[in-house]
Amino acid sequence: MIIITCRNCRQKLRVPTNRGNLDVSCPSCSNSWSWSPPYGDLFTRLTDLGINFPSQYRAKAQQRLNNLLDYEPKVGVLGKTGVGKSSLCNVLFGQDICEINDIEACTRNPQEVLLSIGQKGVKLVDVPGVGESRERDKEYQNLYRKLLPELDLIFWVLKADDRAYAADEEFYTGVVREHIYAGKPFLIVMNQVDKIEPSDQWDRQYKRPQNRQSQNIERKRESVARSFDVNLAQVIPVSVRYKYGLKDLIDAMIYALPREQKAVILDRIMENRKRGEGENEDEPDIISDGAKNVAKRAWWEVTLEVIRQIIDTAGEAIDRVAIPILEFLPLPFRSFR
Repeated sequence: MIIITCRNCRQKLRVPTNRGNLDVSCPSCSNSWSWSPPYGDLFTRLTDLGINFPSQYRAKAQQRLNNLLDYEPKVGVLGKTGVGKSSLCNVLFGQDICEINDIEACTRNPQEVLLSIGQKGVKLVDVPGVGESRERDKEYQNLYRKLLPELDLIFWVLKADDRAYAADEEFYTGVVREHIYAGKPFLIVMNQVDKIEPSDQWDRQYKRPQNRQSQNIERKRESVARSFDVNLAQVIPVSVRYKYGLKDLIDAMIYALPREQKAVILDRIMENRKRGEGENEDEPDIISDGAKNVAKRAWWEVTLEVIRQIIDTAGEAIDRVAIPILEFLPLPFRSFR
């Protein structure tokens, strides 16, 4: 038996692993759906390749992998007030999920939004912006220190045409940097690059910079990387208004995350954008094939490592069949299919 989660009320349910497709009905909310073991194809393929698993080991592997699938990653969005943090969250995930207010600082407390996809989700945390006042920044320091260890990924959002980032740098150096040095995945999102001078060189038809503006964006990106003492690859220029640079941002996210989270977070983004966009064919595709391939390979590497851990003698056999497994098996994610 393994434990699955009701897609409606999130009640935990036990289902048998030695059966095929099942019609499941939740006793708590009466929600019904069709369920199938997500790794049935994997174990069938391994058996065909001469690697057999006793049922108790198979159930243990499935449960451990299901726990990874059900994990709800937490993404923190940090930075000064008024730089477009909420707008970035909305366009990145394809839904209006964060409050937007152009008149005053609207995010006084962390807004933790659970983006649910059936029985799965990602927690997006829109954090109070720094730089309103020294009093506010002192108030937020303890909040940030408590929150940062819980985050799986951090965005620090800057306004590209700001001339100075003193408040950002001070807060980053004093509160955030130690977590980055400890290995926390971190990206600086340089938003509103369409406003960098000369702004009249922004190509509104193709939604991208040209000529001198493109060169100035790159110079600003290099300057930000030096100021925050991060790699240039961690500074991503975007324009939320024109949806420019979002594909590069998602690629950077996938490369930065631990391998067990790459496919999980990308799946959440893909599913939520599908639900938010509907049938809008004019919406640009911001998920690259490269990101999908990296996420797929990372997930199957995690899967095979779980099997190795459960069955010590499977190591050499798994290594022998790893390539055909990675190339031909579907992932247990709807959005990748």
